[in-house]
Amino acid sequence: EAKANLEKAGWAVDYIVTHCAPTSIQNALLREHSAPDALTDFLEEVSQRCRFKYHFFGHYHSNQVIQQKYVLLYEQILRLK
Repeated sequence: EAKANLEKAGWAVDYIVTHCAPTSIQNALLREHSAPDALTDFLEEVSQRCRFKYHFFGHYHSNQVIQQKYVLLYEQILRLK
């Protein structure tokens, strides 16, 4: 369903909000402890195909910005406009 919705939006959205990060971002965060799976690989495909301002995700229990548009949130709350 996610791909169908992105297709309808022309693969262009303002924000992506997920629990996990794309594989490349997870690898950068966890290095040798990274264990990519079907979900992170799917999110990697989305990050490569989709035009977006920011991708917000959690799961890794830290607050950090990676490569300017990937935002790892743990204890922060953001208001999106």
